[in-house]
Amino acid sequence: MAECSTYHLAAMATGVGAAAISSIIAPDLGLDVIGVTALSGYVGGLLPDIDNTRSSSFRMVQRLSRLAAVLVPVIQFIYRPTDLLLAIPVALFMVTRFWEVLSQITKRGGHTHSVIAAVCLSLGVAWVAYLTVGSAAALPAFLASSASYLLHLLLDDLDNIRFVETKTGARSALLPVGRGRAIELYSILAIGLVSFVALWSI
Repeated sequence: MAECSTYHLAAMATGVGAAAISSIIAPDLGLDVIGVTALSGYVGGLLPDIDNTRSSSFRMVQRLSRLAAVLVPVIQFIYRPTDLLLAIPVALFMVTRFWEVLSQITKRGGHTHSVIAAVCLSLGVAWVAYLTVGSAAALPAFLASSASYLLHLLLDDLDNIRFVETKTGARSALLPVGRGRAIELYSILAIGLVSFVALWSI
């Protein structure tokens, strides 16, 4: 339990720190953008462990995504109805079988523990941040999420118990590309590509 709270506390600290830095660098950012940046940092620090369905990180990200699936379309409907067509498919995807599919294609210590996953999944977080409060949140949310994600991987490496075990022995969690099933890597790359294209077009 202490191990879980360490990762949650590190994720919270990174999120709050990223929000504070964003408010200093860009003082014209609204409180909504600052809040979403802090939340993005928190979520980013939990994302590496979504390949373990029994982890508290998996359950927290699952709850937050279901909450976002309700809130984002409502926000779109009220403030930016032109983006509603983007928000509804994402919401339906998150509340249907997304998490069941994800748990089937990922496995512990696989591709989610890699730098490429930090980039791709953080792009997904940035897209949700954009859908929530607008384009001003996309870059701060991406930076907060990816920084928190990489911090989680560094903490994995500092804790020898959490090194990823392979047939040749323990290896670092901070790899450019993780090791695991190809479908897991393709799914992570697909999330990154779709999110990048969506963000590039704004």
